[in-house]
Amino acid sequence: MKRRNFLKLSAATAGATFLPIHTLRAQEEKLSPDDPQAKALEYVEVSQTEGERCNNCIHAKGDLEAEWVGCNLFPGKQVKAEGWCKVWAARG
Repeated sequence: MKRRNFLKLSAATAGATFLPIHTLRAQEEKLSPDDPQAKALEYVEVSQTEGERCNNCIHAKGDLEAEWVGCNLFPGKQVKAEGWCKVWAARG
């Protein structure tokens, strides 16, 4: 193997090694109601509105049966499944 090819392969492998760790770390971060964006959207961890919860919102993603779910409005963070914010919209 030529040195140039070895260096290219090494750089690609090193970058790919850290990608899954970063992805898992981002998924584990839970949104705090004190977060500035959460406050702006009036996010709460327990919905006071009948039938409106984060896990049945169009913005929710991932395992909707889990205690914490992903949200398109808060990239890299998870919201409480029974939470709510003012941008809630019913899943179609």
